[in-house]
Amino acid sequence: MRYLLELNQKQEYGQIPVADQNGKICYIIQGNLDNPNHTLYLKRTNGKEIGRLYSDGNGLISSFTIDVVNHSLVKVKRLNSRLTNLFYITRLNYLVSGSIKNGSYKFLSGLKKIAIVKTDMNKLGVILTCDILRPEDVPFILLCATLFTQWHTTPLRLPTFPPIGQKYNVKFN
Repeated sequence: MRYLLELNQKQEYGQIPVADQNGKICYIIQGNLDNPNHTLYLKRTNGKEIGRLYSDGNGLISSFTIDVVNHSLVKVKRLNSRLTNLFYITRLNYLVSGSIKNGSYKFLSGLKKIAIVKTDMNKLGVILTCDILRPEDVPFILLCATLFTQWHTTPLRLPTFPPIGQKYNVKFN
């Protein structure tokens, strides 16, 4: 299954729509991670929360927690060294391989590919293409891909309001 996330400031204020391969919006991502107390939310278009990603603030090792409905908590661990950036997703036992900084990476379970994420830049912003093999992995991969992108691009302000469907005229000076 292919999902597209268009990360730019043109989106309806406060939300990143997630479209499937047919262009139909199936999820919304809200929130930001510019502060340890902030959270990313993955919701259905009707507003029902599917999962959330937040910093657990455990010192020297960057660590985030993913809480998906009807699933145990999963941690995203980032271990830094001079030689490598290693990412590991606990409970699911996924390693992230490739270049997150260059925007092309894959999620692996052993030698098996679980998902592939590619980042493309255009004049409007960043587009993430997530090819995910299993439906049960969708919330984890979408939230991780948004997290990894926020680490290596200019942070987007994604407050948790206003609700979908309401249009606001915002003028910038």
